[in-house]
Amino acid sequence: MATWLQAYPAIHALPRLWVERVWLLESREPLNITREVLLRPGVNVVWAREPESDVGSGLASAGHGVGKTSFCLLLRYLLGDEATAISTLREKAAASFPKGGVAAQVHIDGESWLVFRPYAAFGHSLAKPGGVLDALFEEPRAGDFPVYLAALQAAFIGQLPAQTLPGTNQPLEWRHLLAWCIREQRTRFDGFFHWREGDGLGFRRPRQDPPLFVSSVLGILDSGMDALMRDIERINAEQSKVQAQIPELERLPVFELERLERRLRALVGAVDDCPLYESITDDSLEARVKAHLKATEVSEAAIEAQALAVEAAMTPDISRLAELEKEANRCELEKRIAQSLLDAKEDDYRRLTTELQELDRLVGHCRHGQIDFEDCQHIKVVKTTVSLPWRMDAMAAKASMPVRRKALETAASEEIAAKRRLKEQTTKVAGLRASVAGLRIRAATSHISRSTLEQEWAELQLRDKLRKEGKDTAELQRARTRDAELGRELASKKSALVQRRQQTSARVDRLKAVTSLVAQALLGESGHGRFLPESDSSPFDLAVGGEAYQVLEVLLGDLTCLLDAATSNDSNHPGFLVHDCPREADMSALLYRNFLVAAMEADNQLSSHGGVPFQYIVTTTSAPPPELSQKPYLVLELQPGRAEALLFKRKLEIELPGMGSKGGIDAD
Repeated sequence: MATWLQAYPAIHALPRLWVERVWLLESREPLNITREVLLRPGVNVVWAREPESDVGSGLASAGHGVGKTSFCLLLRYLLGDEATAISTLREKAAASFPKGGVAAQVHIDGESWLVFRPYAAFGHSLAKPGGVLDALFEEPRAGDFPVYLAALQAAFIGQLPAQTLPGTNQPLEWRHLLAWCIREQRTRFDGFFHWREGDGLGFRRPRQDPPLFVSSVLGILDSGMDALMRDIERINAEQSKVQAQIPELERLPVFELERLERRLRALVGAVDDCPLYESITDDSLEARVKAHLKATEVSEAAIEAQALAVEAAMTPDISRLAELEKEANRCELEKRIAQSLLDAKEDDYRRLTTELQELDRLVGHCRHGQIDFEDCQHIKVVKTTVSLPWRMDAMAAKASMPVRRKALETAASEEIAAKRRLKEQTTKVAGLRASVAGLRIRAATSHISRSTLEQEWAELQLRDKLRKEGKDTAELQRARTRDAELGRELASKKSALVQRRQQTSARVDRLKAVTSLVAQALLGESGHGRFLPESDSSPFDLAVGGEAYQVLEVLLGDLTCLLDAATSNDSNHPGFLVHDCPREADMSALLYRNFLVAAMEADNQLSSHGGVPFQYIVTTTSAPPPELSQKPYLVLELQPGRAEALLFKRKLEIELPGMGSKGGIDAD
C-alpha cells in the first residue's frame, strides 16, 4: 500500500466543509424525491458511463447529456452561487419540476445544515441546522438562508488574516473561495487562477487579486505581510502622485516667469524686445517699471493734495450747514410754541363755556345735599357772583384765537423755508464730501496697484535669479524632499516584506514538499513538481512541456492545496474540491489514471475511524480505475439512453418561445 503521505498525518477527522447528501426534489409539498445522492468524506466519483454496446444513436453512445455538469452546478447552487449557468439550468429544471428544487445536508466546521434551493425563479431558499430533511419544511419560516451564507463567510473568509485585498481594499467573499473549490468545466483547466468563464469572479484586478487571495487562504500571506503589502501600495500611490507633480513644478517657474514678464510689460507699455534690466543706453522693463512707480507715486500725492484742497474749500459750507441746522431747529421750536399758545386758548374757551353750561343744566334733586338744584344756595351764588368774569374770560379767549392762528402760520412758513435751505446745503456738502471720498478711493486704488507692481517686479527678479542660478522653488524643493522620503520609506517596507517572507519560508517549504510528493505520485518520478509562490499564473509547476501537463499542473495545485488543508493548521482552505471532467481537457489516459489513483491513495492514507479529512468530488466520462469504479468511491453512475440513469431521471424540457410543443434539452 502506498505511504507517500506518511510524513503528513491528518489533523482533522472530517473536512471543514463537506456535503453528505443531495436530494433532487420533484416537489416539497408533498415531499417527492426524484433522486438522492449519498456522498462521503474522501474521493467521490460521478461516472457518466458510456454504453458497452455499439447499438444505438451517436447521442446515446456518448457520456454527455446525462447530468454530470448539472450536478456540479447544483452543488455550486447549494453553496450559494448564483451564476448565469446556474440560472439557465434552473429554468430548464423548473419547466419539468415547477414546484421542485434541490436540497442537501452540508457540514460546516462540524455543524450540520439542511439547505433547500428552488428551481423556480421566484422560489424561496431555506436553510437551518439539522439533519432530517422533513424538518426543514415543517417550519419554513425558520429556514434562514442568509444565516447559512453568513456561516460559510465566517468559517472560511472570516478566519483569513485580512478581510480585504491589499491595494484595492476590496472585501473578500465566500463566492471567491467557492469558485476555486468548484472550477467551471468551461475553463478547461487552462490556468490555476482561471476558475470561471464568462461570469468572472468580481475581482477588481483579475490578474493580481486571485494570487493574493490564494496566498492568504494558504497561510502564506499572514497579517504582518498583508499590512506591509498595504503600506507598500499606499506609499507607491503617494509617491506616484508626488512624482507626477514634480515635472509640473519644474515647468511652473518658467511659466510663472513668462506670465509675470508679460503682465509687467503690458502694464508699463514695454515691447517684447525691450531688455529686462536697466542699461546705460537702451530702454528696459526695469526702467519703465521704476518710471511707472514714480509716476504713480506722484499721481497719488497730487490726488491727496486735491482732496485736501476740496476739504479746505468746503469748510465754510460745513459751517453754513451747522448754522442752517440751528435755524431750522429754532423755527421748528417757534412753531411748536405758537401751536401750544393756540391750543391753550382754545382749551380755556372750551373749559369755561363747558362749566357754565353744566351749571345751567343742573335740574332735579341733589342726593348729596338732599335738596333740589334750583333751591341750592351754592349754585345760586356761583351763577350770580362769577358768571360775569367767566363770560369775560371766555370772550377774551375767543377773541385771541385769530391772532394765535396767524402767529402759527407765520412760524410754520419760516420752518419750511429753513428746512428747504438746510436740505439744499446738506446736498451741497454731501456732494463735496463724495468728491473727497472719490479722491481718497483713487489714491488708495493707485497705492494698491503700485504695491502689486512692486511685489510682482520683486517676484520676477527673484524667479529670474533662481532660474539663472539653477535653484528650485520652495514648493519644488518640498516635492523632491517628499519623493526622497517616500523612496526611503518604500525601500524600508520592501526590505521588511522580504524579511517577512523569509520568516514564512517554513510554510512555503512545507507546500513545496507536499507539491513534490503529489507530483511524484502523479508522474511516478521525483524532481519535477515545484511550488512557485511568487508566480501570478502558474504557482504549481511540473517543469515539463505539453498541454496535457498544463492541465495536470492545475490538478496538481488543487490536490496539493486539498491535502495541505487536511494536514496543516496554517491553511484556511475548506478541504472541499470538485472537478468536472478534467480528462476532457486534453489529458492523457495514463496521467488521468495516475491523478485519480493519487487522490484515492491520499483518501486511504489520511482516513481514520471511518473519516477522511477532505472531500473530493470528480465527474468523468472516461472509465475510472477499477478501484474507483465501485463503492464506496463510486457515488453516482449516469448513463445515456435510459431515463432512470439520467440525473433528473428524465430529459429536461422547456417550452420553446412562440410554440405550444416542448423540446427536449439534455442536462450535461
